[in-house]
Amino acid sequence: MSPQLQSYADAFSESRRRLHALAGGVGDDAFNRKPSAKAWSAGECVVHLNRTAAAYLPALEAALGAGAPRGEGPFRWGWVARRFVEAVRPGSRSVPTFGGMRPPRPAGLRSDVDRARAVAQFDADAARWLALCERAEGVDLGRVRVRSPFVPLLKLPAGAFLEAMGLHALRHVGQAERAVERPPSAGGGADS
Repeated sequence: MSPQLQSYADAFSESRRRLHALAGGVGDDAFNRKPSAKAWSAGECVVHLNRTAAAYLPALEAALGAGAPRGEGPFRWGWVARRFVEAVRPGSRSVPTFGGMRPPRPAGLRSDVDRARAVAQFDADAARWLALCERAEGVDLGRVRVRSPFVPLLKLPAGAFLEAMGLHALRHVGQAERAVERPPSAGGGADS
């Protein structure tokens, strides 16, 4: 696998490793405890990642299938694609989450996410992301363009979406880790 694709695969592998460490180290109560009324619980972070994968994976799998143009990287993205990747990476400013990607938002300081089911879905999706990185070897990741399932006007190189989704997984697994470390508070800002 090219170094560029390997870095994308590494992000998915690292997010899966960290999520397993988190989910295996806390009970259902801690997994569903929200640090504040506006912040997501660890469970809600995982549901968000699962919903995002449910939309992006089929689009990218179709785009990177047989017949995709071939090319050799490393590939670079234009300004819009670079801004998209920057917006979802760990440590970037909070951005609005579109309706289809949002987890259900129960009132109060507790969500109701089935930990085992959410983690199992995350694992299945991570396996698909990793397989997609392998399948993308030799594809021109700059020429193959994919329309965002959530923002139809946004059509970016497939490679930019692969990069962004790996970083996005790391971002929200980090958010989930912080959610189980923080004691709950009535106020507080959102952490998405």
